[in-house]
Amino acid sequence: MTVERPKVGTCPTCGMRMLPILSLPPCGHDAPPSIAPLDTPGVVYSWTRVWPSPETSRLMVMADFLDGELRITAPLVGAETVAIGDRVHAVVGTETPVVLTADR
Repeated sequence: MTVERPKVGTCPTCGMRMLPILSLPPCGHDAPPSIAPLDTPGVVYSWTRVWPSPETSRLMVMADFLDGELRITAPLVGAETVAIGDRVHAVVGTETPVVLTADR
């Protein structure tokens, strides 16, 4: 099974990272971003468990990627527990644009 990695944009002027990718970076520079796959792992910064229904819970994780230059908040799939400092990977989701998977 092939895992599709989300794409990350980088401002060619100042290096600001963005996901989702916008046609012009929010930093204000008037240059289209360079685009590359986000294939490096991130580190869990924070997490919480949400209950979309009384029978179902989901872990929502905030993780830092690219040495803290990009922070992503997304559901964690494939794991029942997570801890601050754990490594995660970003993948293209089916229900959301990005989901995180545990690096175990």
